[in-house]
Amino acid sequence: MNFLITSEQLLKEISKIEESSSSRLIAFNRIIKYCREVLEIYRKNIRVLKFESLSEEVQFFKEEKQIPLSQLIYFTNLHTLELESTSSVKYRMKYLSKKIEKINKFFQRNREFQLYIDLEQTRMDKFYFSRNFQNEVTSYYDTQQYWDPEFSTSHDSLLAHLKAYERLLPFLQKELIKLQHPQRELTFSHNLKWTASKIDLIEIIYALHFSGAINNGTANIIDIVSLFEVVFNQKLDNCYKKLSEIKGRRGRITKFLDEITWAFEQKVNRENEL
Repeated sequence: MNFLITSEQLLKEISKIEESSSSRLIAFNRIIKYCREVLEIYRKNIRVLKFESLSEEVQFFKEEKQIPLSQLIYFTNLHTLELESTSSVKYRMKYLSKKIEKINKFFQRNREFQLYIDLEQTRMDKFYFSRNFQNEVTSYYDTQQYWDPEFSTSHDSLLAHLKAYERLLPFLQKELIKLQHPQRELTFSHNLKWTASKIDLIEIIYALHFSGAINNGTANIIDIVSLFEVVFNQKLDNCYKKLSEIKGRRGRITKFLDEITWAFEQKVNRENEL
C-alpha cells in the first residue's frame, strides 16, 4: 500500500505547517485540514483495494489509520482550546475542568479496552479491527465523526481517541494549573529568570526542536514551548510569527545562538590558557 505514510513523515509535515504558520490557530486549522486529506486518501484507496489477508486489514485499522486519525483528534481539541484563549480566566478554568472530567470518565468507561491495548494483546483484534466482525462486538460510535462502514471498524475510532487523550490530558491539566496558580513555578522552587529577549528564547526552543534533541525529534513544538513557558514563567505568544521574523533576518539568522556559542568558546579558551 504505497499510499500510506509513516508517523515520521506525518510529524515532519506537521512541523512544517507549524513553522510556516503565523499563529497557533492558523497552524491547528492547517494541521486538521492536512490530517483530513490524508484520511480521505486512505478512505478512497481502501474502498478500491482489497486486503490480502485478515492480518493486513487489522494492521491497517490498528496501526496505519491511527497515525493521522489520532493526530486529527488531538489537534481538533487543541483548536477548540485555542478558540477559548480569549475568554475570561474563570470561564477557561470551568471549560478545562469539564474537559478533564470528561476525558477521565472516558478512560474509566474504556478501562478494559485500554488494558487490552497496553498489554499488547491480540486475541480480539479480528473483532476490534476488521470490518467483517463489526456487528459481533459493541461498537464505539463517535458522533462527531462521519461513520463510514467501509472505512471503520468497531474500535478503530476508540483507539484513536485513547491515543489522542493520553497526550491531551496532561496538557489540559498543566493549562488548568497555570490558570489556578498564575505565579506558580514548577514543582521545585527556583529564582531563575529569563533575562534575554523572548525572541532569543524562541530561537533556542526551535533550535532544540529542529535538531531532534528532544524525544528523538518527535516532540511537538507546542509541548516544548509550553514547557519553557512554565520553566521561565514567560508567555510566548505568536511563536510561529517570531520564527518567521528569525528566518527573515538579514545576515546572521541564528543571532542569539551565535552569541552564546561565542561566549562559551571564549570562556573555555580563557580557562584552557590558565
